[in-house]
Amino acid sequence: MFKYIIYIIGITLLFQSCSQNSSVHTEDGHTHDTTKTKDEYVCPMFCDSTVHDKPGICPVCGMDFEKVKKESKVYTCPMHPEIIRDKPGQCPICGMDLVEKIEMTGTKKLGLGAIVKPVNETVLASIKTIKPEQKELEQVIEAMGYITYNPKNTQSISVRYSGRIEKLYVKYNYQPITKGQKIMEIYSPDLITAQQNYLFVLTNDSSATELISAAKQKLRILGMEENQISTLTKKRKVENTITVYSPYNGHIHEMNNLSEVSMPTMEMNSNASGMKNTTSQKEFSIREGMYVQKGQIIFDVINTNNPWAIIKIYPEYISDIKLNQPVEILVESTPHKHYQYKVDYIEPAFEKDSKYIHIRVYMNNTDHHALKIGSLIRAKINTGIQKGLWISKQAVLDLGNSKYAVLVKKDNSFYVKNIQIGKRIGNYLLITEGLTGSDEIASNAQYLIDSEGFIKPQ
Repeated sequence: MFKYIIYIIGITLLFQSCSQNSSVHTEDGHTHDTTKTKDEYVCPMFCDSTVHDKPGICPVCGMDFEKVKKESKVYTCPMHPEIIRDKPGQCPICGMDLVEKIEMTGTKKLGLGAIVKPVNETVLASIKTIKPEQKELEQVIEAMGYITYNPKNTQSISVRYSGRIEKLYVKYNYQPITKGQKIMEIYSPDLITAQQNYLFVLTNDSSATELISAAKQKLRILGMEENQISTLTKKRKVENTITVYSPYNGHIHEMNNLSEVSMPTMEMNSNASGMKNTTSQKEFSIREGMYVQKGQIIFDVINTNNPWAIIKIYPEYISDIKLNQPVEILVESTPHKHYQYKVDYIEPAFEKDSKYIHIRVYMNNTDHHALKIGSLIRAKINTGIQKGLWISKQAVLDLGNSKYAVLVKKDNSFYVKNIQIGKRIGNYLLITEGLTGSDEIASNAQYLIDSEGFIKPQ
């Protein structure tokens, strides 16, 4: 009887304990205690987003499901991402230290439904995405150029009579000269005859003022200076050679074509020594003992004050360039010093054999040692604020005449769309057509393009 009472009490206590625990019957036919955390299993390759409540095999890739670690860190090998561990260690394949696996934010995971899409219409990937931004950017145009002569400051020295050069006082190109400096001495029969006629009238008929004045004017026309005529009048002796003086200040050059000096042709990305038709290496063809003809240009004198800065502008920036806009110029010979000028002239035609437009900046050359003719320069022109829809240039695929962006569909797959772009400011491109501020695009379009087959744009 006592044993029967003990048995009844035990059955009662066991029933009360079971009734206090909450349980649930799952589809696998087992009863599980809901007070404990349920185990979850997923495919290690994330083929789909389904979470399973028991171990199994992935129907897509065939890999065994892995148990999801709750509130624990996951470690993987940088070189073999299929290696997953719940604690630090070394990779069993390559021996590298395992690192903590961090879920990327801002990326798109692909589901099973996206995999079956046609491969020529979509791209499957999991990369970072961005959205176009509506904002204002300050546009600063950067361009290359060079310093050249101002043709207004170029003068020529020519002879007004035929003769022979008896003495030459200048020897080489770029030799500095000043106004009134001796250039050469010339023997000229025409000038000797004009001197003789003047002295004959002056000596035999001093009252014939008109004849004397005409003879003196003839000497001036032939190039004699007033002090030379005064010396001839006083000494009454014909000079066999006449000295030619420089009427200008500057550097002397022997040039056959003035454009070689005023507008030297320079290739972009070349140094100053790459200037075509460089004259500093040439010797004078004019020498002592040579004959010159009446009206022949012997030398050019160039003043380096106020040279030009020629800046090459790309066509897409032409509409933004205006007269009197501030220009900051950096010269290669003084990279630490910045010069502030303004746009003085915009040439109306493209450069020959290229698509550049030249703009001119008139420079006040107060520093002759820094602003050398032929020096390469970098120019920055601030054209103001530009408003619009902008994306980074990495998000645009440039195929020459066409530009594309890679957009995200609702099923998280990517597709290519043709877009139109405008200006470029720094790392940003202005979108004029094809995108809106709500579109989501791949941050780097290059990653989604197959080199062997471009997917069909939509």
